[in-house]
Amino acid sequence: MKKLKFICSFLLILISGTSCMLSAKETESKIEDKTFNESDFEVMNALQFTKVMGNGINLGNTMEAAGAYWLGYNAKPEQYETSWGQPVTTKEIFEAMKDAGFDSVRIPVAWTSTMDWRNGDFKINDDFMDRVKTLVDWALDAGLIVMINDHWDYQWWGLFGQDKTLAYKIFDAIWDDVGTNFKDYSYKLVFEAGNEEWGHRFNDEVDGKTGNLTVAEQYKLMTELSQYFVDKIRNQGSKNSKRFLLIPGYNTDFEKTTDSQFKMPVDPSNNISKLMVSVHYYSPALYSLVGEPVDWGGIKQPAKTWGSVKEISEQNRLFNLLKNFKNDGIGVVIGEYAVAMLKNEDGSYSRKENDVLWLENVLDNCDRNNYAPFLWDCNNYFHKTGKLGFADSDIAELYKSRRYELEK
Repeated sequence: MKKLKFICSFLLILISGTSCMLSAKETESKIEDKTFNESDFEVMNALQFTKVMGNGINLGNTMEAAGAYWLGYNAKPEQYETSWGQPVTTKEIFEAMKDAGFDSVRIPVAWTSTMDWRNGDFKINDDFMDRVKTLVDWALDAGLIVMINDHWDYQWWGLFGQDKTLAYKIFDAIWDDVGTNFKDYSYKLVFEAGNEEWGHRFNDEVDGKTGNLTVAEQYKLMTELSQYFVDKIRNQGSKNSKRFLLIPGYNTDFEKTTDSQFKMPVDPSNNISKLMVSVHYYSPALYSLVGEPVDWGGIKQPAKTWGSVKEISEQNRLFNLLKNFKNDGIGVVIGEYAVAMLKNEDGSYSRKENDVLWLENVLDNCDRNNYAPFLWDCNNYFHKTGKLGFADSDIAELYKSRRYELEK
């Protein structure tokens, strides 16, 4: 079973008003440990699946490193993969993730890196597709559950606010190709329909133009697009007819995704819930996102520490907002969360104070509510070069204690 480490201080008990220990009642989706096969995953519902997903990590700034503008559309896949400073991915990296205590990996992808859609070419380069398939294969072989998506991708999503027909043509090209290539893959592969772009970024600038969709129109478009995605994948047949699908929340923001305007799609071909919702957690922003001064309408300094009564209470409040999804049988995935490192004067980076407390409380909230969290990391905490894995023993211990172990 998943080894849950709940170190609950008297302060945290006062804030939450409940014990941090996970009771039998709170684990409605609890399933017994076993080595799962495909037939098990086929009949598993979304809440059971998020339990088995355990704790995840992102392969950050790698296959979503969109280098098309300076590399062109036909460069070697490894050139795109390393264009944001990350190393070439190896099978040993996925094995190290598994050894570190991770049960799942999210592989963000920028599919239009090799798609010259402006000139009418909507085909993903075969070599790029094969490279993604190789990474998925390595991750599955390492015993990880895997997610792939379309991630940022030079914000082509802004076309939905300008030229909806063209936007759908790109969307079709991506998911027709990706869905067909992966439709026979294990149920342990999850398709995530998008990233943070679903929401106000439908109005993002593309080729000097911006959209003007209202907030209400953005929510309506999300409902339409998510249903279109579910129907498309289901109609591809094979294992895509029952594959777990992940739907992005509005800006992947907790509060905007729990707004009444956000509607999950329906999945009429399945009588077992196979749908999940994705949100990201970077709060407070100056602590979790910022490692050096930023100009946000005035210079803001990074927060160097976290953990006041007010801050812990706010984090708990936000995670509790998502409970209604779980109550409706919809799995909840925290697709990204992180604590930014501080950039020092000499260009080196150092950890922020109380980062373990922040991470631990996030993981406690996820364990308590059966959400599947995915650490965002780009060779910072988790090293993908040199000695693979976590460099710091306290971080390593934290994640080792959170794994969902399957019987060998």
